[in-house]
Amino acid sequence: MVRAHGIPVETGIAGLTHAFPAPETIMSLEGAGAIGDHLGPLGITGARARTILALARLFAAGDADFGHRAPPEDGIETLLAVPGIGMWTAHYIAMRAMGWPDAFPHTDHGVRKALAPRTPEQILALAESWRPWRAYATINLWNSLGSRPSGQALIG
Repeated sequence: MVRAHGIPVETGIAGLTHAFPAPETIMSLEGAGAIGDHLGPLGITGARARTILALARLFAAGDADFGHRAPPEDGIETLLAVPGIGMWTAHYIAMRAMGWPDAFPHTDHGVRKALAPRTPEQILALAESWRPWRAYATINLWNSLGSRPSGQALIG
């Protein structure tokens, strides 16, 4: 998507040739047919294309602020109102884009795998003691998957 519709940039870094398309660029694709007609050939499903379009509209209208100074709870609420965005995506964006240290995508496959055999409810209960640093815990859980010996529990 970035290569097809993004903004060409000169960086001197191999592979970094384009910036993500501006919201207006994404919205202009709809004017030339259904958004899925443009993004589908790139491997993006129709539902995901409509979600990308809805996000572009939010940004273009100035109704989305996912920067580091934005209240994370407001950003999550805004994201959850977009069809196609669920709790995992909202918390992931809050963690990565908004820099919210307490974001916790508890349904993430890696988090669940690292904390197996706990249920989602047990994971949330355990993570309460990690507040307000659950995003850091998430990163550590992901990192643990590559270095933990098979069968060894991460947290007792």
